[in-house]
Amino acid sequence: MSGEKRTVINDRYEIEGRVGRGGMADVFLARDLLLDRPVAIKVLFPEYATDPAFVERFRREAQAAANLNHPNIVSVYDWGSTDNTYFIAMEYVQGRTLADILKRQGRLTPTQAADVAIQVAAALGSAHRNGVVHRDVKPGNILIGSNGDIKVADFGIARAIDASHDSNLTQEGAVMGTATYFSPEQARGEMPDPRSDIYSLGIVLYELVTGTPPFVAENALATAYKQVHDFPTPLNQLLPTITTEFEAIVAKCLSKFPERRYETAEALRDDLRRFREGAPVGALIEHLTTNEAVTTTMGALSTDPGVTTALPRTQVMPASATPRQSADDGDYEIVRSTNPKVIIGALTAAVVVIVGIIALVSSLSGSGSNSLTAPDLLSRTYKEAAQAVLDAGLIAVPNPVAKEGLGDDIVYKQSPPAGTSMKRGDEITLTYNPAKTPVAVPAIQGLTVPAATAVLKPLGLTLTISEVRNDPTLAVGQIISQDPLATGELAPGSAVKVVVSGGVGQVVIPDIAGFTAAAAQKLLQEKPNNFVVTVLTEASATIAKGLAVRTDPAIGLPIDAGKPITLYTSSGPEQVAVPAVEGLEEAVARNSLALVSLVADVRYVDVPAGSVNIGKVISQGTAAQAKADPQSKIVITVGRLASTPATTTLAPGVTTTVAPAG
Repeated sequence: MSGEKRTVINDRYEIEGRVGRGGMADVFLARDLLLDRPVAIKVLFPEYATDPAFVERFRREAQAAANLNHPNIVSVYDWGSTDNTYFIAMEYVQGRTLADILKRQGRLTPTQAADVAIQVAAALGSAHRNGVVHRDVKPGNILIGSNGDIKVADFGIARAIDASHDSNLTQEGAVMGTATYFSPEQARGEMPDPRSDIYSLGIVLYELVTGTPPFVAENALATAYKQVHDFPTPLNQLLPTITTEFEAIVAKCLSKFPERRYETAEALRDDLRRFREGAPVGALIEHLTTNEAVTTTMGALSTDPGVTTALPRTQVMPASATPRQSADDGDYEIVRSTNPKVIIGALTAAVVVIVGIIALVSSLSGSGSNSLTAPDLLSRTYKEAAQAVLDAGLIAVPNPVAKEGLGDDIVYKQSPPAGTSMKRGDEITLTYNPAKTPVAVPAIQGLTVPAATAVLKPLGLTLTISEVRNDPTLAVGQIISQDPLATGELAPGSAVKVVVSGGVGQVVIPDIAGFTAAAAQKLLQEKPNNFVVTVLTEASATIAKGLAVRTDPAIGLPIDAGKPITLYTSSGPEQVAVPAVEGLEEAVARNSLALVSLVADVRYVDVPAGSVNIGKVISQGTAAQAKADPQSKIVITVGRLASTPATTTLAPGVTTTVAPAG
């Protein structure tokens, strides 16, 4: 990406350099040429873009991620295609990933780990409430900004590639995630839910304080096996000084059974906060005992356990050991025994597992009793409907489409409709009328007034200069501060008030439109302006003659006090040229004058019978092409046939002429 000519994606994003490479995409730092801001561009490897069905899922998931709005979630701005693959434009976070910090620092204290996880849990909670499960929570997807902010990236990306439960998009039987961090249910190829993200965050917490994940093997398949069958080494064996409260929180997150984990990410966040405050944690109240033996099916996969990868379910993985959590002290251990009673118990458990598998196959074929029915979600708010979908074991797909006559966020269409038979993990598309939500105010501090105006305009916001402040440290016209700040919101159509640098001794040209010429000139010449004013006139159809129209430089711009300035006053409407109407029929002449906003003042003169001037304009009072104000009267003289006198015989040889009456 180096050289004189830089790559520009979609005529908008200028690539500045590569900043990372993941298991499925390259990440570049780019400049958004339209909004003049840095963005991160994630360009998928071409092998992920060969299937049109995948592209559709990618589009939907990018849209779902773009709908997430939370301070701990990396914002998704845009997506599109480039060079036979696809990209996502995201918020650029200046800083490092949590994985980078672990490599450099080794590990964190439990308090530091809790501080990180509290913010990650807040991000996950917001996503879960909006029907989005991350599926790939790991240190590489957690960003620590240079300002200390913690943000979670790649929401929806794993979902875009994991099409294991959508036969219309990819082959059945693939699960997506990173073997080191995904949950047992993901390893078994089952549909993950919000509690799967909680398990992954538990893995991250474990790694943060120990410096290594709990399950590491020679390849991803072996690591996934451990996720299903093994328990982690207890934290108190690795870190004797670890507190019971912190260990209990991690143990609850890492339960093999989703129902034994925290019900929500918010519940985990609250327990972590109690730990930080030294208060009793909820995880200690529960008596955790598990005896979890799992049989699953998996296939071959990447030898790198840290890479996000697909796991085709093609072979049965037998359990070689039964993991157990001690009910006495919470320690984890692997029990291997040749005791006949234990063997019989294990065989019995195996039979139960086989029966479970048969029930699962029956359920997937649609003949089982675990099928779900799509709930009726119409007329609810999207938030209520999405929660109902999650509660039913389904996944909500938002589809905001404006519709007149409905309240904000009201669902007016669902697909499939209520009453449809569905399976756990299926999707329901919720079409709702999006609220006319306030607009997030962008950061314009430091921009020039024209640049800031260009940023605000697409958002439906305007800019108002509330003050020009002398500031020798900033260039003239640069924005010193904004109100509201970039973290605030405004209704569309509102104005962002800014304080602009005037450099040294600058003032803003006042608004004098509509002042009398004398008043405008006085205002411009008085302190603090002290302008040297030149007065000129120009025509104006809207401002009365003699009133101020504008200035040059323009009203509202900051310039040095005492500078020359031109004041334009109105000379009234622009004059029009009088058309030539002599020789025209009266009606034609009237129309010609009306077309240029002039009024015909007709004067008649008698002409004899047979005259060519009968009914025509003989002369016009104002010469053709002379200038006249609109609506002025133009005198035209029109010929009229003279009346014939009547002759009367009074007596033989005597006549008289009688003029006609009138």
